[in-house]
Amino acid sequence: MRALNSALNPARRAARSLALRAALAVLPALLLPRAASALELHGVDVPAGAQLGGRALLLNGAGTRYFLIFKVYVAELYLPQRTRAAADALAMPGPKLMRLVMLRDVSGKELGDKLTEDIQNNIDPADFAGMITGLARMGGLFAERHELHSGDVVELADVPGHGMTIAINGASTGAPYTEPGFFDNMLRIWLGPRPAERRLKQALLGDAKVAD
Repeated sequence: MRALNSALNPARRAARSLALRAALAVLPALLLPRAASALELHGVDVPAGAQLGGRALLLNGAGTRYFLIFKVYVAELYLPQRTRAAADALAMPGPKLMRLVMLRDVSGKELGDKLTEDIQNNIDPADFAGMITGLARMGGLFAERHELHSGDVVELADVPGHGMTIAINGASTGAPYTEPGFFDNMLRIWLGPRPAERRLKQALLGDAKVAD
């Protein structure tokens, strides 16, 4: 029996190691220390970079999402390399992170509905149809929270081969979204041909003059 356990232990340790590496790859992104902040927007410290999937990401740009005259959230985009072109950001390989820091209390259902609407405005109907199951799950996630409060942080983190995860205030909200292209289609909310806000698109692509 001892010999059998001895033979099995290496296999068990290897299985545990593989499971741990898979879990670590989709953990919420780790932002660099506060001292490395690149700028401050409306009281939100925006870090100069983040760690995701074992890679160091750089702040590509950050800006403010408005609805009419009201500030809704600060958006931050982290990529493996900086770019000023939306097409390059969407096509760039490697981990990517979109971070939203709420600036006011917002209905979870309304936020989920608005994200879905903005996706639909920026991708082909066939691509949208392929996202329906994931979007329904995401909408339910936000609706269950009832309300996101000022200061809450939503992270959309994508690691190739593992899918996109959503974390709220550093806590994972469930299994990855593994539909092909899910994260990049989400990113089109802000970088697509009909973005949520054109000034915010410019800011996320590195134009600091329109960040506020």
